[in-house]
This record gives sequence, structure tokens and C-alpha cells, in this order.
Amino acid sequence: MLWTIPRALSTAFTKCMSHLDNVKIIFEPYRCAMKYGPERTYVLQKEAQESFEKLMDSAAQINLDMGLDHNLFTFKWVKETLLEGDYPGKDVVFCKDMSQPVAANYDLITSGFRHTFLIRHPLKLYKSWYKHFSRVVSEDSQRIDEVLEMAGSKDYAYGDHFQLYEHLISNGIERDPIIIDSDDLQSDPEGILRKFCQTLGIKYTQKLLSWEVGDGVVKDWATSKLQLQRGKLIGAYQNAFDSTCFKKQGPLPLRSELSEYALKCVDVTMPIYQKMYEKRLRP
Repeated sequence: MLWTIPRALSTAFTKCMSHLDNVKIIFEPYRCAMKYGPERTYVLQKEAQESFEKLMDSAAQINLDMGLDHNLFTFKWVKETLLEGDYPGKDVVFCKDMSQPVAANYDLITSGFRHTFLIRHPLKLYKSWYKHFSRVVSEDSQRIDEVLEMAGSKDYAYGDHFQLYEHLISNGIERDPIIIDSDDLQSDPEGILRKFCQTLGIKYTQKLLSWEVGDGVVKDWATSKLQLQRGKLIGAYQNAFDSTCFKKQGPLPLRSELSEYALKCVDVTMPIYQKMYEKRLRP
């Protein structure tokens, strides 16, 4: 399991992991249940909710020949069928999901998985997240702020992330969860990926370092079609699908480049990020 927060390069990481030998990829199943499934619990303020529903209506019209019916994604079905299901011939089952849905209900945690975490510096994360939501709702900053606050849940997503991390440790589920910082992954992909695979007992392959452009591998992912349609409509996954490798990024954004509300998110979450960063995986 790779637990993540939004805008942390997790889709690119999933695309990378798709090139392991004999792997089954499951993509954000609990997030699908939370936002799109028949038991969805994702509710926003009235105007933001209306924008979200209009967006999903438009997304559903996009022609896409991959993904599963979103109506399958009950929390029970995700746990018992997708995560606890048998995958004959597969050496690895890799699932990437957001921490938020599980932090609200620890009974969703599935046995048999190793648990790992992805983090990103808040200045980079919230600059990207704010830009993303500005495409989703409108250019009205107040509405973007409302959506960001609701979507982020506890402490703008990082609170849920750290809470899940501590729960796994304190309950003996994963004594020392691997934490990958996205900047480390981009700066030294071979070193980080080798150590990641070695620590988990996964066979490392050089195929993890470069791959073809496009979304061809996504056809084999177990995920919601509606989520992929939404992603295509707003370009949420486009950078990941266009990628061919991890590339070293530039310096941190200046605080002056972020909105007042995005800076509030940064300041609230920096202490959490720093705690997790100190325990991150090193090559």
C-alpha cells in the first residue's frame, strides 16, 4: 500500500510501479468509494457541491475504454474483492490510495499489505493543489478556499496522513512504515526505488527508471472509470501520463507565489511534514 496526499507525484509513482514484473495495480479504490461510489461520503458546501456534480456529469460523457463501473465501489467491495482478492500469477499487488478515507475508518485497513507513505514539501504541494482546484471550481478564490478546506479534511490532508501513519505503528500493523519524499524520488530515483524494493522484498528492475509516454498501462489498473474520466476532463493526471521518468525539480516556490489561503495550509502542515521527513527513506 502506498498511502498518499494529493499532488504528491503519486500517480507518476503508480505508473512507475506498473513496470514491476508480474504486478497488479489498484488505483485509489477507497477514494473512489468516498467520492463516486454508491456510499459516497464526499460532500462540499452548496455551490462547490453543485460545481462538483456538474463536473462529474461532464466527465461521464467522455469516451474512455478503461476502468471499472464506479457503482461497484462500495467500501466493503473494495476491501473484500479488490484488496483481499486473489491474483493468481502476480508476484506483487500494489495499491495507491489517499489516507483520508481510511483515517476516518480504520476497519478498512486490509491485512497482508506492507504500508508505505509518500510526502511532499507543503510549499510545492499546496501551490499545485490550489492551481488544480482553480481549474475545477472557478477563479473565485473564496470558493476555491472552501473546496480546498473540505477536500483536505483534517489539517488539509496532512493530518489524516500522519494520523494513519501513527495508527499503523501503535497497533503493530507496520512497525516502521517507509516514507518517501517526492523531492528525493525526483533527485535520486534509482537510489530511492532500489531501497524501496529491497526493504519490501520486491525484485528491482531497471524498467522502473524510464517508461513510455501515455496512459497505456492504465488499462490494466483496477480503478473507477468515472474517476479516470474526471481526471482526463481536468487534466489531473496528465503530467503523470505524459511522463517518461522522474526528473529533478527546481527550488521551492517562494511564499509570495502562493495565495493567502494556500500559505495557511503550508503553515499548518509544516510541523507534520517535518516529523515525517525526518523518518524518510534514504538510499
